[in-house]
Amino acid sequence: MFETDAELAELDALFQAHLANANPHMTAIVKPERRLNARQVARYLTGTKHVAFATVTSRGEPRVSPLDALFVHGRFTLSTGGEATKLKHLRRNPACSAVHMDGDRVAVAVNGVVEWITRDHIDHDEIHRVWSHNYESDPYSWGDQIIFFRIKPQTMWAYAFHPEEFPE
Repeated sequence: MFETDAELAELDALFQAHLANANPHMTAIVKPERRLNARQVARYLTGTKHVAFATVTSRGEPRVSPLDALFVHGRFTLSTGGEATKLKHLRRNPACSAVHMDGDRVAVAVNGVVEWITRDHIDHDEIHRVWSHNYESDPYSWGDQIIFFRIKPQTMWAYAFHPEEFPE
């Protein structure tokens, strides 16, 4: 877990803001007794988690692909090869979404915009170090001009059928 108290507070605020504006159907499912707090989410999302990652084509058509994600400082960080079609979509339109879910057990969803983590980005070295440690290899050695990015959330929510299974 990499999150500071301030980052956890920001994440909790995102969860609360989203659910404050949610429609009745969603709030009937993600009711208070099924919600996770930021500390529970950050602890659960330690290590590799798989997400369905969505972008939008130039014609406004949705596209989704599975990606590995690491949760670092309250943000999903991701990587892909430099020739991936999703990068073309994101460069044209930075809007993106991701969801990690395990059936009805748990879900964490985020909608936002891409933030590129280039080698000169202030957070690059830490993110690169986390990815290298997690995979026990340097992601840049994987070939194909690896690109790091993360989702800067505009909305985010988390759900668990049994939140007590997710310790703080």
